[in-house]
Amino acid sequence: MLLSSIVADPGDATLIATGISSFVVGGLGALTLTHHKQMLAWVQKVRRKEEDTAELVAPADDLEALYKEQCGLARTPCSAEDFAEVTRIVNMIRGREHTECIHDELDKVVKRADVYLDTALPKTPAAAKIPPVEVRAQMIRAMKQESARIELERAISTARQKINVLRRI
Repeated sequence: MLLSSIVADPGDATLIATGISSFVVGGLGALTLTHHKQMLAWVQKVRRKEEDTAELVAPADDLEALYKEQCGLARTPCSAEDFAEVTRIVNMIRGREHTECIHDELDKVVKRADVYLDTALPKTPAAAKIPPVEVRAQMIRAMKQESARIELERAISTARQKINVLRRI
């Protein structure tokens, strides 16, 4: 009704109605295209994040295993045989290719682990009588070993925190 009162010729009304509907459809098409571009950008961002976090899974698992193993050795004087599992895990961390974002933290963990492994106490016979001077020296080495273990624990915690931060970004 409104269109017929403005335009006297019915052919002009059809032309105007077609133009308006084309304009509306074009506008909806432009909005749809914009929405699809935004969604594509979001999907690509999520995919990149998933790929980046997938690279962090293996180092995180290795750090978790190393943390559990060194916790099992806490406050216990250990000889080289006791360090077999720690040595294996450290060699796995050392041998893998790591992403640049956590390379420095993992290097610190490996260095602290090497210091910890170097503090292994000599194997003493179970029935041997140890002189008091040797007992004192072994106690000092055991305290140094525990100190090195605590430094390793701190390095592991720092690396794990860095991985958690990278997973959130």
